[in-house]
Amino acid sequence: MKAIRKYAMLAVSFALVISLLAACSSGGGNSAPSATGGAAEESKSSGEKLPVRFLLPGNEPEDLAVVVEAINKKLAEDGLNLVYQPIYLAWDVWDQRSNLMLTTGEEFELIAIMHDSKGPQLLAGNGGIIPIDDLLDKYGPDLKKSMPDWIWDSVKIGGQTISVPNFWADTAFSDGMVTMRSDLLAATGMQPPRSPEELLEAAAKIQENWPDDNKSVYVKMLSEPAYYLHPTYETYPFTVVENMIYVDQEGNVKSWLETEEFKKDVTFMRQLYERKLVHPDILTVPGEVINQEEIAGRYLFRQGDVGLSEDVKARFPDAENKVYYLTDSPKFRSYAIRNSNGVSSTTKHPEAAIQFLNWVYAKQENFDLVTYGIKDVHWKETGDNLKDTLKKNQNGGASYELANWLLGHVEMNRYPTNYDKDRLERRTTISEDTLNSITIGFNFDPTNVAAEYANTVAEMKTSVEPLRFGVVSYEQAFDKVLANMKAAGLDRVVAEYEKQFKEWLASR
Repeated sequence: MKAIRKYAMLAVSFALVISLLAACSSGGGNSAPSATGGAAEESKSSGEKLPVRFLLPGNEPEDLAVVVEAINKKLAEDGLNLVYQPIYLAWDVWDQRSNLMLTTGEEFELIAIMHDSKGPQLLAGNGGIIPIDDLLDKYGPDLKKSMPDWIWDSVKIGGQTISVPNFWADTAFSDGMVTMRSDLLAATGMQPPRSPEELLEAAAKIQENWPDDNKSVYVKMLSEPAYYLHPTYETYPFTVVENMIYVDQEGNVKSWLETEEFKKDVTFMRQLYERKLVHPDILTVPGEVINQEEIAGRYLFRQGDVGLSEDVKARFPDAENKVYYLTDSPKFRSYAIRNSNGVSSTTKHPEAAIQFLNWVYAKQENFDLVTYGIKDVHWKETGDNLKDTLKKNQNGGASYELANWLLGHVEMNRYPTNYDKDRLERRTTISEDTLNSITIGFNFDPTNVAAEYANTVAEMKTSVEPLRFGVVSYEQAFDKVLANMKAAGLDRVVAEYEKQFKEWLASR
């Protein structure tokens, strides 16, 4: 606990820095072992109803109240004296409100963590979340068994587990992948893109021929490296850590911002922006607006593997999403997970958080209830990892659903009955023939450079993001961006990362 306690002592000092950070963005028959055992007995013996206040980003679902009531009824039936109380914070206030709750000591038990925005290292570093190994040993037997050791290793710092990984998809299938409407691509007469240049032209043609009067449709941008471009670079495979550090498979470490690969990334993004393929207000447009556009299927392409909503399929029966790779390189797992859930340092009963998650992952029926709502009311089972939505909101989406990336499991998630079969296999499979990044299992402990680490993460939002999204050109902005990042402490962070990483490699 010594390293984590050091973090907590720095919490007050960094509260103002952290407050500047902004926010990012189905399996029947696959039940996990169902021995709730010790966790349930511990909860029974206390006789006290403990709250499980789960901080989540976005707007609460229409049927949240009725589903929460059903969840709490099932918890009681299963002998757990817990009360589930999800707390939704709108995307545009997520960082500000969640930071305020942590720094003022407002009590809650769980917080959703987006690793591409404010990762678990940063939350542990400012004392916001606590190590959970003892809690897992006592209250989380099924939770521990539900994920492989290498996934748990991905959320450890100095040998301590600092969050619960959300293993909702195997990232082995993500590197080098973009999703695009294949029906719209075919309508342009173009072949699937096989280079960054062809991808750029395909996006421009799809926008030009968008089958709607509103042609203000753009590439879905993410606050993470352009993984889909990286297999086209001669130096691939390599890993980018927290948008800050480059590590090759030989274990060489350097500043990501000072690589030719970073320059290639941002040069491509600038081309997208100059051709009006990126939202003109990408730096300020609310995340909820971007997410709603994605749900409506309104994007030219986006990194990763996503499907089309049932509503889009109903309105456009011929609509079809497909994934495309720009090269035929072997699968590479450059990171293990990108989301996790942390136990808040402000709670008086951290055990409640682990008891709840242990219960969720212990049985498929529990997982289904929390993520999809009441069976045969909100959804119906249509096969292994499959479901149909029964109750919809006024926008045509599910009246209740908790996104897989907030709480999911690769072997337990469910997808629509008409889901693409290839995508279903990717989303519900753990790849066995993938090269893991040399960094998987290592997590940087920023204690020794805590001030510099907090400053560089904050400065990245201010200085690097306009460059990464193509709003400014590399030639225009890079020298100033790099100077700002070095002033914030980039060199010390990279040097400390390299030192710890080399020690970790030597100890293996």
